[in-house]
Amino acid sequence: MRKYLSRAIASAVLTCAISSSAHAQYNTWGNGLSNRTTNAVIRILQGDFRECGELILVFRYDCYSQSYRSAADRLDGLSEYAPAEDALRLVEDRIASVVSANIDRSRPPLRQGGRVFNAVNEEAIPLLRRETLRAMDEARTILLRSPTEAQRPHYSRIAAVIESNKVLLRSALLHIEPAARRVAGLFYRIWAG
Repeated sequence: MRKYLSRAIASAVLTCAISSSAHAQYNTWGNGLSNRTTNAVIRILQGDFRECGELILVFRYDCYSQSYRSAADRLDGLSEYAPAEDALRLVEDRIASVVSANIDRSRPPLRQGGRVFNAVNEEAIPLLRRETLRAMDEARTILLRSPTEAQRPHYSRIAAVIESNKVLLRSALLHIEPAARRVAGLFYRIWAG
């Protein structure tokens, strides 16, 4: 009987250890924060943002908004990620409000990858760029200031992706600006010429 009892206890201890080890692989702090969840948010923000950058400029900002909504939705209901979700929703809401105020009704929505993107008026793009960058800065600040010690590694990784997205957004604009100057120069030569 003792032999049976000691085997049962050993088996229970081993099961708990394996379960705890598997749980620790994804849950680094034991309080609901997990590498799996953080990695999912990062994949959404990186992948969607790259896809958005490939769209025609007038559709990009609605795509950016939807990207941040998808990332925030991944954190919905996870209390340990509530401040991170709020930061991502801030970006989503800020972009979405400027997009909805500046929709170009003359262009049909773009359907791509199971999603629908609305075009904005070209005149609103500088405003959208400023508001997007400002919202990203605010979200990054929230992520870096609000976390507890346990949240810090997860939140700082999400903040780093937001910073990376800002760099991508700015570099995309640098490529557009010289092209716009060339077109303006062409029009000037035709007009002056």
